[in-house]
Amino acid sequence: MLGVFGVCKPLIGVIHLPPLPGSPGYRRVRFPDVGGNTWDFESVVEYAISQARVYESAGFDGVIVENYGDRPYSARVGVGQVASMSYIVGSVVKSVSIPVGVNMLRSSGYEAFYVAYVTGAKFIRVNNLCELRVSQEGILRPEARRLSKALSELGAYEDLYSGKLLVMADVNVKHSSPLVQIQSLQDLVRECIERCGIPLYSIIVTGTRTGEEPGYDRVEEVLPVAKDMGVQMYIGSGVNHTNISKYWNVADGFIVGTSVKIGGRTENPVSEEKAIALAKLVKHSREIVGCK
Repeated sequence: MLGVFGVCKPLIGVIHLPPLPGSPGYRRVRFPDVGGNTWDFESVVEYAISQARVYESAGFDGVIVENYGDRPYSARVGVGQVASMSYIVGSVVKSVSIPVGVNMLRSSGYEAFYVAYVTGAKFIRVNNLCELRVSQEGILRPEARRLSKALSELGAYEDLYSGKLLVMADVNVKHSSPLVQIQSLQDLVRECIERCGIPLYSIIVTGTRTGEEPGYDRVEEVLPVAKDMGVQMYIGSGVNHTNISKYWNVADGFIVGTSVKIGGRTENPVSEEKAIALAKLVKHSREIVGCK
């Protein structure tokens, strides 16, 4: 299933935004936190567009816009962040030809879907679709019910079935721990896909922290369930130039941010050199296996 990306094993770059209006750090907290600036809104918009264009020119197949700088996060975003993301994502969509996605931290799939729907974005990432988790931000409640509400309000189920707009969902959510015991990761994935009530394009497997790879064993555990359920499986953290070959034959796509940033710091701008090198590696790997 090529979906909106039009290629097999898409490479998606993450745009980690500075603090937005509505977050505690807006125009107060420096971003990056060492030697960075305090950003006004116009500068944030310009930054998002510039980063999207770097990914596009490097050869990435999509970008996802994330309110990464809004720390400390609340469990769900406020109206200021929704308004800001709508304007930013809409501006990015108009500035690049590759698909644009939305991720709203900490667990705001409902709001992310509305932003994607009204801006012409093509996919969303939901960090906590179907689990009850505890995190630094408090208890993270599953978003499946709220996201279903957004789909009903917008009459958008057909958009998901047709592949016009995709929902991608993390499992075993990073930076958090489960509040209820699960028998296995496979059981968690199967339950999530079967019971969320939403047509999923992919599940996302990550490490326990931003920039940490999931490990081959975890990916291999999830893979048969994803295939059996007809859902794509993406690697959502920790992929870099040296380890992508390890995951190439098992993953359906890759979401990459930290490893292609200047100095390997998540908050930093994209390194054009690193982004080009990774995109070339992916293109070469596609050519080897005849996957386009």
